[in-house]
Amino acid sequence: MNRRCCRSTSSARATSAVTRTPTRPSAPTRAAALEKGEAHIAGFGAVPYNDVKKLEKLPNIQIETKGYEMLSPVVELMFNTRKAPFDNVKVRQAISYAIDRKFVIDNIWFGFGKPTNGPISSNFAASGLYSADVTNYNVPDGVERANRLLDEAGFPRKADGIRFEITHDITPYGEEWRRFGEYTQQALARIGIKASLRYEDVATWLKRIYTDYDYDVSSNHLFNLADPVLGVHRAFHSRFIRPGTVFVNGVRWSDPRADELMDRATIEPDPKKRAELYAEIQKIVVAAAPLAWTHEISFATVLDKRYRDVIVSPLGLFSSFDSAWRE
Repeated sequence: MNRRCCRSTSSARATSAVTRTPTRPSAPTRAAALEKGEAHIAGFGAVPYNDVKKLEKLPNIQIETKGYEMLSPVVELMFNTRKAPFDNVKVRQAISYAIDRKFVIDNIWFGFGKPTNGPISSNFAASGLYSADVTNYNVPDGVERANRLLDEAGFPRKADGIRFEITHDITPYGEEWRRFGEYTQQALARIGIKASLRYEDVATWLKRIYTDYDYDVSSNHLFNLADPVLGVHRAFHSRFIRPGTVFVNGVRWSDPRADELMDRATIEPDPKKRAELYAEIQKIVVAAAPLAWTHEISFATVLDKRYRDVIVSPLGLFSSFDSAWRE
């Protein structure tokens, strides 16, 4: 993204913004453009996080993680819960335990994240809608628990050490997601699940996941948006099992009690009662593990330091830039 948003005077307000979109340059090209001052702003993972860490050390660059609160993205592994073996809750729980969230954050997202176990971002803690009182899959003995659950589920290791084979559809969002898919393959191997990786273009992947349901495991990030009614219910309310509609309940899990609680929370005006409803919703959903929530992404915006007041609200780069100015 190239923001030529200010006059050449020493302290001028923004008058225009130019965005590079016709052809998407490679990740190294985007990073180089920012380093040279040819581009001024990049966000939403436009620059790989390993490059963000490098750019952060430059005197002309600053990194800002604020401005994504309206989105509050949570990374998740998606299980096709109506297809064996993922119709077995113990299999889903086992994989949830097998993921080393700290490793993922430190080595794939280079520290730009926070571990989580559930679908609602901790950004909602202030309103009381986030609850940490759920099944904790982020434990030191996660692999041991995972192996035990798979044994209990009726999937013992065979002579070659493999319990069963699956295909993991890598999310086609860029380098971090490809590495996350490769890490998931390795994590599953440690508990006896052999995963083959499949990487397709975005349109083909979306159709496979949300129309054909022709997958075993995939991944995505869930934007919580301004309220769980808008951003979270769509991930597992039965009303959102809608073939052909993307970014809804692609795992096709449903629970009558969870549906009832979400419906009540949608119209409940009392903040305390609403918080109680969401606390129960999170307990039910996290225990059932239709998805494995791994971490909250801290998107990084790379900024040329000459540009000020660019990120001034939870809307971040979705804002109008009417307050932006250049030194």
